[in-house]
Amino acid sequence: MKVEGLLGFLGAALGIGFSLMVLTIPGISQALEEESTFFYLLTLGSLLLSAVGLIGSFVVAHKPRLGGAMMVAAAIGCTMSVSLMFLVPIVLLAVGGLIALVNYEEGLTE
Repeated sequence: MKVEGLLGFLGAALGIGFSLMVLTIPGISQALEEESTFFYLLTLGSLLLSAVGLIGSFVVAHKPRLGGAMMVAAAIGCTMSVSLMFLVPIVLLAVGGLIALVNYEEGLTE
């Protein structure tokens, strides 16, 4: 697996893990002082977008443009999360996606 796939996989796995922790452990949402339905919907959206990033991390090996776009879209979408826990997954997904897109563009010019 290339670097961009590994970064995307780590970011997506962390995003899925953090989303599941926030959704299943009530103490985390209480610690974040957010117990609204909107907060849970945002976390569920981050869970789904992290799954898209995970798929993108596997697709990037065969189709770098599609996989990179999926990882960048997941990173942009996960910024809607209210929690700062998602900062590391967002950065990993964005960097992995951008590396895939830049490497794809460089391959076209050679």
